[in-house]
Amino acid sequence: MAPPPPAAGDAAAAADQDGKGRRHRRRRPDCAGAGARLLSLGVQAAVMAAALALFLLFAAAAAILLLHLVVAARAFRNQRHGGAGRSRYRVPETSYTPSRAGLSPADLRFLPCFAASASSSPELCAVCLEAACAGERWRALPACGHAFHAACVDRWLARAAACPVCRAAVSASVS
Repeated sequence: MAPPPPAAGDAAAAADQDGKGRRHRRRRPDCAGAGARLLSLGVQAAVMAAALALFLLFAAAAAILLLHLVVAARAFRNQRHGGAGRSRYRVPETSYTPSRAGLSPADLRFLPCFAASASSSPELCAVCLEAACAGERWRALPACGHAFHAACVDRWLARAAACPVCRAAVSASVS
């Protein structure tokens, strides 16, 4: 059965009914769209705030890591160069203190020299770690008797007036 035709005054009511006679509520397009847009803007703002917070968190972590690396590099550099920030875990100094830095070239000439001979047990120079060859010039230190290549021990004695092996003080005796 078909619904009865609407009366003349019921034009608005007829517009709210579908073909089967049921009434529908009419929505205002202005209100429904504004709420959805407002919700969408709120979600976008929340996502942007979260992204900005994550960026700032990672930036702060990177800054702290960089600061740590700079401080560690400075401490390492000061330790290597013997600056004011020396390590408290350094090796204790020995009781050996030479009277002066080294021997002069004139003092080195007074130290005894000898030519190495071919023997069954060749000596080893403790400075350069090479064995003695026949005819090489060697120098024996008078205080301890240790012997070395003359060129090797002369360079050593120019820097420190002590035996490279036992640290016995070396002095040139004029005879």
